[in-house]
Amino acid sequence: MQTEWMGRYRPLVAALVQHSNITARAAARSNEIGEGIFLKEYLIEHRDDASCMTHIHEALGIPQSSFSKIARQLTDLGLVERYQSTANRKNIILKPSEKALRLYRSFSQRIYEKDFQSFFQDLDALDDDSLAVVISALQAFNRKLCSLTEPQRPAALVKKE
Repeated sequence: MQTEWMGRYRPLVAALVQHSNITARAAARSNEIGEGIFLKEYLIEHRDDASCMTHIHEALGIPQSSFSKIARQLTDLGLVERYQSTANRKNIILKPSEKALRLYRSFSQRIYEKDFQSFFQDLDALDDDSLAVVISALQAFNRKLCSLTEPQRPAALVKKE
């Protein structure tokens, strides 16, 4: 297949494809944060939000059923506390426990040094405005890709005579 349509962005597309494949493999592996426990960062970063489970799974880009399973596991491990708003008791709001915060502090330093420090240093060449453009483009691309993979409505069944 011809790749001229990508123009000067061919190396970027290749890097994105490679990154997607690597992160898909990495998602299948578990990274221990300590005490035999694995934690999703989103709840730590947004611990002051009152986002319900629906908003969290959408922000993470994972299916609701997968997120519900993860939330249940984290609750069972004592890493997540579940709340309800008095205004809407149907929505479950998740907050990290003190144990989760303690483990995350230790883990985040290790993951920064191991994986992200050199990546961030490479991006230091971009000013804040340029970085914002890259982030915005990637977020728009993610939204586009999500719209392509939305589950289709099941077809209606018609009884055969």
